[in-house]
Amino acid sequence: MFETEPAKAVVSTQSTGGVLALAGPYSRDVMQKLTGERMEHEHFPFLECREMELGGFHVQATRISYTGELGWEIHHNRRDTGLLYRKILEAGEEFEIGDYGSFATNSLRLEKGFRGWGAEMNLDKNPYEAGLDPFIKPNKKTSFIGQEAVKELELQEHKCRLAMLQVNTMNVLDPYGNETVWHNNKVVGNTTSGGYSYQAKSSICFAFLPPNLTDMGSEVYVELLGRRYLATVVQDPMFETEPARTRNAAKVGVCSSTR
Repeated sequence: MFETEPAKAVVSTQSTGGVLALAGPYSRDVMQKLTGERMEHEHFPFLECREMELGGFHVQATRISYTGELGWEIHHNRRDTGLLYRKILEAGEEFEIGDYGSFATNSLRLEKGFRGWGAEMNLDKNPYEAGLDPFIKPNKKTSFIGQEAVKELELQEHKCRLAMLQVNTMNVLDPYGNETVWHNNKVVGNTTSGGYSYQAKSSICFAFLPPNLTDMGSEVYVELLGRRYLATVVQDPMFETEPARTRNAAKVGVCSSTR
């Protein structure tokens, strides 16, 4: 007789799980006030995921934030959301904690060059066109589904590449996504998402462009409400993420600005 493996079941936690995002330069201080765990960078590094007690609740905390700043995603039982949220607000009161919305998140993630699913990453573009080269290892020793397809894509000449644009709208309006991009009175691409950068003090957006127009300093025009605005290809990402700043600070032997 053949031995059979014990039956396994996949259980969805969508209806019972909740998540709160805590981000900003004082997020570590807030977390530390609510737990006995050590929250310093050396003890809770970037991308680490840990089950822990926070404010009297059992949570799964991951040190990551779509804002690109110091932060944690706090997964918990949905029945605890309200009480946990209030605990976090109380702990952060001395740091003037407050809520932030999707427009703030979008602005911060654009500045850090974070792609968005359904916008920069979609079924019409491949990972190389979306500028995800640093995350692709086609020659990885461990085989994976799609490996041969990725190797073929790497050798192909791509029709477009994602670029970061700084748009001179004179602060009248901001690109949002799916706007037409022009060059020499010809349509050459489209924006994918955009917003206002408070660090650059200008409108910014991602756009898919022909590869010859993606060099830094290249100029195109973005059409907004029937008018074309000059846009310049800039560095992607425009600003370093908190983990990158922390690593760079450690290399030169100075204290991190992220507390």
